[in-house]
Amino acid sequence: MSDVGDRTVDVLKGRAGILAGIALLTLVLPAIVAGALGNVVPLTDPFVVLVPVVRFAVLALLLLGMLAVTAVASDPAVDQSLALRIAVRRLPAALGLLVALVLMAVVLFIPAGALLALSGATLTAAGTLDMTRATSGYAAGAGLSVVLAVVLGLWFSARIVPLFAIVVNERRGFGALRRSLALTRGATLRLIGVLILYFLVLTVTMLAVTSVVGVVARLVLGAEAAGAARFVVAVASALLSAAATVVQSVFYARFYVAAFEQEQHRTPLA
Repeated sequence: MSDVGDRTVDVLKGRAGILAGIALLTLVLPAIVAGALGNVVPLTDPFVVLVPVVRFAVLALLLLGMLAVTAVASDPAVDQSLALRIAVRRLPAALGLLVALVLMAVVLFIPAGALLALSGATLTAAGTLDMTRATSGYAAGAGLSVVLAVVLGLWFSARIVPLFAIVVNERRGFGALRRSLALTRGATLRLIGVLILYFLVLTVTMLAVTSVVGVVARLVLGAEAAGAARFVVAVASALLSAAATVVQSVFYARFYVAAFEQEQHRTPLA
């Protein structure tokens, strides 16, 4: 795992210009456009109809950027234009896998939702959970189901670390799931540790940066420019999220390359 980390740093240093160009085009600019909705562009007719379109476009471009970064990090011969062409070709397969993963995540939390409904818990008009009339037994079961779902979700997230790298490099669709499980065999606990560390560092950094930027923006722009201040925070969040996505995608790609090389070394012996 330390070798994968070293290779990740090498790619980030050696191909920084290409990665930055891809991130700016597919990660930063779309997120800034989405952040402008409601803060700079009013969400009234006719702009309100653009919200779902913009959100889907941002999601598609985010996935496109991850695929392009993965292509660049997987092969030193891939430049920015080739990486984007590869990403466009593999985008439908990646979108299909993303839908499947979302459905799996929903299924994981269905037992908890059912137990909460049986307990008597209700949703308020504000969207919060009212537990005042909930039965303790069902509520405890729902809590345990949530914990189990999180643990299973974390385990599965570790097992699909090389998923998009497989989609890019091996031209697989749903078969990439099975292939990912095979490549991560024996490395699950270490990958879980990496995922937890990544989440903690990103969460703390995001909270710190957005808090500081938000305070400064309000002081500079004034209390009457709340929408503009929120837009500035959205821009800062977009930049930080793009950087984190690039680092994550490069690490996942280098893990795939390392696991593939290790598999190739084992094959003749087998």
